[in-house]
Amino acid sequence: MIDSHIHILPGIDDGAADNAVSIQMAKVAIDDGIHSLICTPHDLNSVYKNTRKSILECTSTLQQTLSDAGIEIKIYPGAELHIDSNLVTKVMEGDAITLADQNKHVLIEFPKHLVPYGTESILENLLYNNLTPIIAHPERNPVIASSDHILKEWTSWGCKSQLTAMSVTGQFGSALQTVSKQWCQQGLVHIIASDAHRPNGRSPKLALAHQTISQWLGAEAADILLKTNPRQVIDGEELLNIPVQHSDAEDKKSGRCFFNIFSRTKRAL
Repeated sequence: MIDSHIHILPGIDDGAADNAVSIQMAKVAIDDGIHSLICTPHDLNSVYKNTRKSILECTSTLQQTLSDAGIEIKIYPGAELHIDSNLVTKVMEGDAITLADQNKHVLIEFPKHLVPYGTESILENLLYNNLTPIIAHPERNPVIASSDHILKEWTSWGCKSQLTAMSVTGQFGSALQTVSKQWCQQGLVHIIASDAHRPNGRSPKLALAHQTISQWLGAEAADILLKTNPRQVIDGEELLNIPVQHSDAEDKKSGRCFFNIFSRTKRAL
């Protein structure tokens, strides 16, 4: 498997604090069946400033550190870009980095509890410039999760979505698992990733998510979400869709319960 969202670069955001933690995270990933990682430190969120140049340098340094430690895992550069009015300009000018530095997929993070004004314009501008927005953990944003149409509309434009593995497995609570399952059944999900920040707890593990998706949709869909599409990101290629499982009527019926379920359960952050 390939983990396309992980905060493993040492000392540059709220993920791995140093090389020792990065090494531990890499070992956990390997033990879980992961052979490649796309490093996604935070950027453009007014807290961390990680430019394309600095991320490329940090990724290269960590790759050498892992190799020197005898840890056989491939890492690629990337970033989790906070939605911002300057996001498109930053990416187009080469200051903000795309996933795997392929100038194709842009991993976008939203504020925890809202969808900012101007979001649709930013998404449309990325698409206009042949950049594919990948929405990071939309199930963890209560505005998106409690609506029946937002993610469906964005994906109809060409945006993609990436769910957190612990949301899929239920480790972030039943509400997020319910939303994740429905979106998977509707074919609105394109990648599952760990969003790991440390070796334990928020750890780089995907095997249980693969097992869960296999139970919901079959092994082929699980492979697309955790193997094929992450590889497509690394190669700068278009992402594949998974099969739709439910009719529109069924989707709408179950969608009406999103807000009530979500509001009764503690949000996973």
